[in-house]
This record gives sequence, structure tokens and C-alpha cells, in this order.
Amino acid sequence: MTNIAILGAQYGDEAKGRVTLDFSKNFDWVCRFAGGDNVGAMVYRNGKKYVHHLLPVVDYNSSPYAKSFLGNGMVINLESLLEEIKLIENDFPGSAKKVYIDTDAFVVLPEHLQQDQNTKDSEGRNTSTNRGIAQAYTSKVARKGVRVYNYINDNAEIIQALSKFGVKFKNVLQLRPEFEIQNILFEGNQGIMLDLVSGRYPYITSSDTTVSGIYSSGFHFIHLDKVYGVLKPYLTRSGGKELPTEMYGEEAEQLVSAAKEYGNTTGRARGVGYMDLVALKYAALRGGLTHLVLTKLDVLNGKKNHKICISYGKEVSSPNDFFETNPAYITVPGWNDCKDINQIRPFISVIEKYVDIPVEYVTTGINPDDLIRLGQK
Repeated sequence: MTNIAILGAQYGDEAKGRVTLDFSKNFDWVCRFAGGDNVGAMVYRNGKKYVHHLLPVVDYNSSPYAKSFLGNGMVINLESLLEEIKLIENDFPGSAKKVYIDTDAFVVLPEHLQQDQNTKDSEGRNTSTNRGIAQAYTSKVARKGVRVYNYINDNAEIIQALSKFGVKFKNVLQLRPEFEIQNILFEGNQGIMLDLVSGRYPYITSSDTTVSGIYSSGFHFIHLDKVYGVLKPYLTRSGGKELPTEMYGEEAEQLVSAAKEYGNTTGRARGVGYMDLVALKYAALRGGLTHLVLTKLDVLNGKKNHKICISYGKEVSSPNDFFETNPAYITVPGWNDCKDINQIRPFISVIEKYVDIPVEYVTTGINPDDLIRLGQK
């Protein structure tokens, strides 16, 4: 059996969805293990855009396509999930019958949504996605949470509605015999630099975004053959907190516009920054990455040079080290056409040399054939 994980190697929004979509053709299961509907994986099927907030990303055009599993490390807004299933079921009838929800997962409640809407940061802004994620995880840790199986025991209407579409409710141990003999793709949410423990605390999410989240959600019996870290040739950050390599002014505005760097969940413009190899190496070590996937190279077609951060002027081994930094940069030649591997090779070589992990795939556009596997050294 082959089992892999696809994780965000930066601050989220690395285009993991389109990578997962393509890879899913070769797997029996695509499993989410953490997070909630605060994420938004944008993919295209038959030329139509879909944004996955809770459902794992699966290629519904492949036959047979993978089953979906929402793991117990997630916090799930069941109403939101129902609406998402309705949209997918409309275009791909029968897809809901391959959706499984771990009965031990916790539920996002109406009061969590209300609490989130009233949350402000130290500057009086609401920078949350207003999806009640932090509040649901807080209830979980405080031993006040409600699980999916509580809804099942109460024969709640939302459970009945999901069941009518064919959604199934089984925990990870009930499915273990099947998991152990089939191929699994674990789809990470957000990015390692937003991890609750390893991320740039306190500007983080409320869940595990590294391989540890896979094991803590009950998959300790699974061996991972590869752990892919997905990254862009620049940085983005949602939520209004500056990056160590933040871009400003016209350069930042042009990149946001060209790359359409707006939140899939909030619609807000993202902060952008230069490629940060210090953070990438840290994420690789903390997240257990073995291979890299470099996306959205086409966005930078025609740019003459690229700045890459190679030092903060100090050792970096802790989330606290991402503050009071003094970034040092090198400049690497750009490319006119990222589909010409020889043009992008100098940029890739710098990444591989610094992080000591191979870049196995690159994406050069939004079409399926724009995901290219590089020749291995």
C-alpha cells in the first residue's frame, strides 16, 4: 500500500487543493484530519470552480474515485457540510455515498459562530473567518464539546439530512481494516507555519497542520511513504499579521492582483512576502516533510529577478525566533516561461540546496497537465 500526506509548507493558501485533486486519482481514500470550514481549497473540475471548505478534495471524474473521510481531529459545522455536499452532489450525483465522517469528531455549534463574530484582536479588528473554529476547539479542550455521535444519538435532523444523501458515520477504528489495505492520501489544512504548536505563535490556527495531526487523529497504524510540502515561489498570509519578508507598496499590490491572492473563505486580500527559505527549512523539520511541490510559477512569468531570504541573522528553532528578525536576501534570475524547466531550474536548485529536500513537482498553470513531475537526480 502507498500512503502520502500533502501539507502546506508555508502560511496556508499554497494551492494544495489542485495538487490533491490530481494525486487523488491514484488513491482509495482522501482524508482530512484537522481544521474546519475556515479553510478553502479552490479547484477546477470541467472548467468550473469549486471551493472545498470541509469535504476532502477528490477527482470525481476518475473512476472509481476516492472515498472521503472527515477525521476526528476536525471541528465540523454540519450545516455547512450539508450545503457543500448539495453543491457537489448536484454536479456529481452519488458522490455523497463515498463520504464518511468520524463519529468522534467535534461539532461547531451556533454559539461558537456567535462568539467568533464578537471576537476582536488587540487593535479592535475582527480578523477571523467567523467560522467558530477557535471557539469549537476551546470547547473541546475545556471538556464542553459536542461530538458527531451526540447528534447521532439524538437522531438530529442534520444527521438525517446527511444520511439521505448517503453520507456514512464510522470512526477510524471501525474503518481500520479497510484503511490498512488501501491507499490513503492525507490532505492537510492551512500551513505548517500556522500550526498550533510549531507555527508563528500566537498568529496561528487552532489545530495540527503537521504530520502529528494525522497520528493524533487515530492513524497511528499508518506508515507514510512520502510527506509533500506545498509552497509558492513567494509567501502569502491571511489575517493581517506581517510576515518577516513582507512586501509593500506597488510591488505587493501587483503580486496580489496578478496571483489573485484573495481569501477563498473571506475574500480579503492576503499579505504577501518574498520567498523565505529560513521558514521553509523550519517547516520541513517541524512538519516531517520529505518532498516539495512548487506551485503557481506562472504567476511570476516575465519577472527579471527574485529575492529569496536565506537568513534572519540568528538561529531559528522555535516559533519565537520568527519575531525581531533581520532578513538577509540573495537574488536569483527569473524566467519568461516556467514551462521551460531549464529556466526555473536555478530557482529550484537554491531551494533544494538550502532545505535539503527535493522539489518533485511544479505547477505551471491551472490545467491538469500543468502539474509536472521533475526528473529525479
